[in-house]
Amino acid sequence: MNGKLLVEAGVEYFEGVKKFMNRTDVYERLLKNFIKENSFEEAKNAIEQKDYEAVLKSIHGMKSVTGTLCMPFLYEKCCSVVDDIRANQLVQAESDFALAYDSYTKIISTIQKA
Repeated sequence: MNGKLLVEAGVEYFEGVKKFMNRTDVYERLLKNFIKENSFEEAKNAIEQKDYEAVLKSIHGMKSVTGTLCMPFLYEKCCSVVDDIRANQLVQAESDFALAYDSYTKIISTIQKA
């Protein structure tokens, strides 16, 4: 994979490889598996239906994944969405989710190309 492209998309690729004991193959396999994860799509559908409990469930799970895979902006936005929903700041949750979803789609597209 092209680490430079991934960094530009919001994936701290070189930090991720280091985190996995310089096992590029393991880290890249996990990135490819991330493409198959559909929690963001589930959350998008839930946001559209104003089902904030479902959004919370989907995004909360993605916090760990994005943190582990070294996607700092996406991780921070996932944290923000969770915090917003818990604080009943639903308009802000929708705004933060939109930023997270944009970042997610950019990362997915880049992983597919890289």
